[in-house]
Parts: sequence; C-alpha cells; structure tokens
Amino acid sequence: MSATLTVNETSITPEVGVGKIVRKPIPILAVAGRLDASTVNVLERALMRSLLQGAKVIIIDAGEITYISSSGLRVLLTARRQVRERGGDIILCTLSPNVRDVMDMVGFTALFTVFNTREESLTAALGVV
Repeated sequence: MSATLTVNETSITPEVGVGKIVRKPIPILAVAGRLDASTVNVLERALMRSLLQGAKVIIIDAGEITYISSSGLRVLLTARRQVRERGGDIILCTLSPNVRDVMDMVGFTALFTVFNTREESLTAALGVV
C-alpha cells in the first residue's frame, strides 16, 4: 500500500479597523497522512502556491499528520526560510503526539512558532500580517 498525503487549502482574509481594511489572505494548510519522500511533493506544491500568492504568513494544521520523515522536515524548513526572507513566518498548530516528538527531538519546536489550536495560530498570524 502506498503512502498518501492530503492538503486541504483554505484561507482567511482578516478585516481590521473601523473602515474594515482588508489584508492579504492567510493560507491555512490542513495536512493529513504520511509526510515522507513519496508524498512530500503534495505539501511542497501547496506551500509554493501560497508563496506565489504573496503570503507573508502560512498556517500549517498538522493535527492529522501520522508520520513525518526527514524529507517532510526539509520542506518545512525550506518554506520557513522563504517566508522569513519576506519578514513573515510559518505557524504550525495541533501537532499530533508523534509529530511533536519528532520535532522536539530535532529542535524544530524551537525554530517554528507552534500552537495547540488553530484559533491561537490565527490570532498570532494577525500580528504578523
């Protein structure tokens, strides 16, 4: 059986102030399945779409990732570098226990902004855009 990965791409467009100034949409990528060498291109394409649309901050909901390999970690790190060059950030949320263990072990939870809920992530993202 081959590994599968799905990325559900949505976004939220924040409105601020009395006159409701609309800011750029904040992409939210809900990732589910195994993030490994055979599936990493699915997430990579979704991240590139967000970057090409000018996203300054990207939220990755990782609650349904069942496994992450070094290939998956590399894609996250590369996307983080690209977004941070624009003064933005990648925000991770709802890490599953297995993924959190891996990210703790390799030091990614110290590199990335990580929240327990999507709502916390959205609040933090509004401070970036």
